[in-house]
Amino acid sequence: MEILKYGGIAVLAIGALAILIFAVKTKKLFKTLLFNAFLGLAVMIIIDLTAKFTGAHIPVNWWTVGGCAVFGIPAVCGYLVLPIIFI
Repeated sequence: MEILKYGGIAVLAIGALAILIFAVKTKKLFKTLLFNAFLGLAVMIIIDLTAKFTGAHIPVNWWTVGGCAVFGIPAVCGYLVLPIIFI
């Protein structure tokens, strides 16, 4: 179980670094990061609003909102897959 924890932290760190490198290479750092955060939060809100119909639910707290704002849509996908892996 420890390998999953440290492996997950490593994957998240690599993902954050990839997003930052992409944002720097586009020469529009602030716009790219803001757009990524907006898309992540928008998808999380859409999933939360449709949870009654789809059965997919992401608990809204500071950790999930922060993850969706920093990592965008991949974080939302990760939050949807985590209950499948650990249950």
